[in-house]
Formats: sequence, C-alpha cells, structure tokens
Amino acid sequence: MSEISEIKTQSINDLWLPKVKKAGEIFYPKLRKNKKMKLLTLTDDRNFQEIKVFEENSLTTKDCVIAWTYSHIKKLRLETELSPTIVFGPARYEDSISSSSFSLRSHFPFDVINLDFSSQDPDLETGRVEKEIECLEKTIILQSAQRNKEFVLVYTTLLNSNSLNYMSIVSTSNAVHVPGWSGIPSGNFPPSITDQMEKIRCIESVLSEICLKYNYNGEFEKRFYSVGGTRKYICSIAGLVSRR
Repeated sequence: MSEISEIKTQSINDLWLPKVKKAGEIFYPKLRKNKKMKLLTLTDDRNFQEIKVFEENSLTTKDCVIAWTYSHIKKLRLETELSPTIVFGPARYEDSISSSSFSLRSHFPFDVINLDFSSQDPDLETGRVEKEIECLEKTIILQSAQRNKEFVLVYTTLLNSNSLNYMSIVSTSNAVHVPGWSGIPSGNFPPSITDQMEKIRCIESVLSEICLKYNYNGEFEKRFYSVGGTRKYICSIAGLVSRR
C-alpha cells in the first residue's frame, strides 16, 4: 500500500468516520439499524476503505453509494468490488463537473460528499489546487440547488512545492455572482502562498467563505500529514455543513 493510501486510511479513522457518525445521529436519529446515508466519494480501486468502514459502522450500504474514479481500469475494478454501487468515470471529477451533461447532476443531493482528490493520482502542475477549489464550489452549488439543509463535506488534497494563487481563487469564486454576497475578501491572505501551513489555513478559510456564500455554516476540522518527509503534505478538511 502506498504512503498516500496509508494516510487515507489514517484520515478515515482520525477525521472522516467521527464526522460522519456524528452527522448520522443528527440526520437520522430514529434509524438504529442502518442510517443508509447517501454517499458520494472520489475513491481508488486499491483503497476504498471509507465505503467499507462506513458500512461496518451502519452508516450506509453499497446501494446508497456513488463512487467516482478517473481511470477506466480503476472503474472496472471498483464496479466488480463494490457492486451494486454505481461507479462514475472514467474522467477527472474536476474536469467533468463543468460540463452541461455532467452525468452525476441528477443524483444530488448527498448526505456525505467526500472530495478526496489525493486518491485520484493528482498531477503536480501549478493551478491544480485552485481548480479543485473551483470544483468544490460547483459541487456545493449542485447540493444547494436541491435545497439540501445539511450534509458532511470532506475535502482532501495533496500540497506540494507549487505556490497557491489566492487571488486566482478569489477572482474565480467572486465571478460567480450570488445576490447579497459581497465576495471573498482579497486581503485575507497574500496573493501567492508558498508556506505549507499558510496554504492549509487559506484553504480552510476559503472553504468556510464558500459555504457562507450559499447560505451554509460549516464547522470544520482539519488533519495534515507529511508525505515521506518531503515538502509534500496531505491535507484533509471535514465538517458538518448546515443551513444558516
């Protein structure tokens, strides 16, 4: 198992499972046998432990799960391993969501949205994290359009030595107009961020701002893990998102 896959398993135990268990009690307090929470997860054919763990804890069942992966081979393997789970792909979620024919659109809303980009063999090009955050906002738009009141949101990414362009994030989000929304403040962070801990603080702040934009409050916690003693980190942020 790769180090990133091992970190994913740790994130599930440290952060994802506690958040989803707590939300299950809030969303479905009367369901004791199984909460049957509807889950969207970006996952991998070698480590789809989040689905197994949520099943084992009576939070969901395979027929309530929609999985997404970017590779044709991974999609075939997941369909075999997870039947009757519906598996979408093979394409990158962040590329597909902008299409008017986005295949997942009709399946919203979800109780749990797990945007684990670290499981998708992310490229290390400049602008990747900024694109993921744009995709995250589009996902919240789809969730909000269904008048969903509350859900669990998990965002996990790989941070490397590339700087984070805060002004690009601000301008992209603020270009999507919402009545009564004044925009993400441009002065909260430097235009370009190189320090890893500052990147994590920025992502957490932007995520909360985007939730507010669509009339949600987000109560988030984060975990971050060094990858192989390098300057790479896996950052995972998870929390309950509810209508204000």
